[in-house]
Amino acid sequence: MRCAKCSRFSLAIICTQCEQILSQYEQGCRLVDGLKVYYFYKYSDIKEIILSKHNLYGSFAISRLAQLCMAKFANEFSFGSAISVVPLDDNTKSGYSHTAILAKSLKNTDLQPVYRAIRATNSVKYAGKSLEFRQKNPRGFKLLKKIDNPVILVDDIITTGTSILEAKKVLKKAGINVLFGIVLADAREDS
Repeated sequence: MRCAKCSRFSLAIICTQCEQILSQYEQGCRLVDGLKVYYFYKYSDIKEIILSKHNLYGSFAISRLAQLCMAKFANEFSFGSAISVVPLDDNTKSGYSHTAILAKSLKNTDLQPVYRAIRATNSVKYAGKSLEFRQKNPRGFKLLKKIDNPVILVDDIITTGTSILEAKKVLKKAGINVLFGIVLADAREDS
């Protein structure tokens, strides 16, 4: 097997050397139209792992990466009341949902994942597309479950912020308070 990050031979999905590097992340925060979105890496630093989501082995790579950063975040997080963790569009497109894996890694006493809660009605692909394209082709999120607690939105990357803001708008319209978003990586060049 090869490391999902560096492609060197490894018995683990992410080799020991890459795990050591990836566990030394610097958590950052972007403010997107008033919503804080926390991230752990620059997209360029984990691009190979993010792109693995299109393959079955990607479920293992994404899960291991989430354990290195998001699970640590959850272990340090204490809100004192129940918070719903909602993955964006957790459809099983490649045999699994990478956003559901990320939400699961955040589970703790206060943070409870709520799966299949918000889904896109438009399956448009945003990868490599401009802000203008994204704004002209909204995801069309639809709320499928009643959520009683404040929410943390979860996705793999943030580029322009249109997806996470569209999800927030749908939840806000339903009277649900979105506390913040959390993603693995920020795809801005200057992040």
